Amino acid sequence: MKAGPAKLAGAVLAISTGAPFARWAAPAPAIAIAALRVAMASVLLGVAGWRERGGLRGLARRDQGLIALSGALLALHFGSWIASLSFTSTAASVALVCTNPIFAALFGRLLGDTVTPRELGGIAIAAGGCAVLAGGDYSAGGDALIGDGLALVGAASAAAYLVVGRRLRGSVPLLPYLGAVNAIAGGCLAIAALAVGADLGGLPLHVYGACAGAALVASFVGHTLLNAAVRVTPTHLVALAVLGEPIGSSLITWAAFGEQPPIHAAAGGAVVLLGIAVGFVRRG
Repeated sequence: MKAGPAKLAGAVLAISTGAPFARWAAPAPAIAIAALRVAMASVLLGVAGWRERGGLRGLARRDQGLIALSGALLALHFGSWIASLSFTSTAASVALVCTNPIFAALFGRLLGDTVTPRELGGIAIAAGGCAVLAGGDYSAGGDALIGDGLALVGAASAAAYLVVGRRLRGSVPLLPYLGAVNAIAGGCLAIAALAVGADLGGLPLHVYGACAGAALVASFVGHTLLNAAVRVTPTHLVALAVLGEPIGSSLITWAAFGEQPPIHAAAGGAVVLLGIAVGFVRRG
């Protein structure tokens, strides 16, 4: 069974709002934005999955450890990615974060998965796109390169989160699983925010509104739909759909904030997406 195109399109549209919501939350610290968004999402997911919470009881200690690891990786993903938006353009950040299928293939190979020559070719093309992005940001200054690096950390941690959580999603109800993972991630981000002196309770009202919007639309709707789609749709088709996120985020940010994507971000992002398409989209 496959998820309908409309459901996948809705998921991509929803997750595309994440970066614009983070922009709206400025000038709040990135770590505070990440902590608030993930904590709010955990509450929404916990309430929605309340009737299925029994599926978390009696899990083996190893599975409990994997859930904790998934939460820590999700915290690293959101913390690094949202921080990247303070240093580089939305187009560059989201395009680099969308390289997570590349990291998933690399991590999978370390675990014994086979990576085909077609996939290796896609990785090489996408790496060239990353070089275009980084090259343009180098001329823009060191801060842009910092943003690129943080976005790549976000991509790698997102891929690791999916690799670690893959088998858990097959045995644990979806909403309780996502609620637990987001609760752990929110706790990690809150501790990190307090450790660096970031204020979580005295921020302007628009920050809480932006974080609530991201939690509801991007996390609760978007990420839940994508996780549900992976259960019933071939992963490469879901990955193909996710490649629309950079386009959606850039267009929303352009319309909302007047941030026109720089030429090098558009060109590099196009090459990155081409590489992922070559490597991960299979013909039926």
